[in-house]
Amino acid sequence: MSSRVCKCLIAVLLFGLGVSGVANAADRGPCTIATKGATPTAKACAQGGRDAAWKLMKDMVKQAKDKGVKFSCESCHKDVDNFELTKNANADYKKLEAAIAKK
Repeated sequence: MSSRVCKCLIAVLLFGLGVSGVANAADRGPCTIATKGATPTAKACAQGGRDAAWKLMKDMVKQAKDKGVKFSCESCHKDVDNFELTKNANADYKKLEAAIAKK
């Protein structure tokens, strides 16, 4: 096999692995926490799974930050891979919603 063909095959293989990794990173799967209720996060979960909820939560945190109130993922989630909640998560979520509602 020529070195040119070998380089092409390696490039194709690496590209395929890279695309596969990106697809998996973007698809966080179905929600397991905010599965019921009328909160914006529950609605996002119902419509687009964890990926939609993650995007919404990032936006909510940014909106609160823009209004001078600091939140972070880790303040409500023990683990951002499975999104397990901390003990204070529900109370902090309400504070986050209130911070965003401020004018």
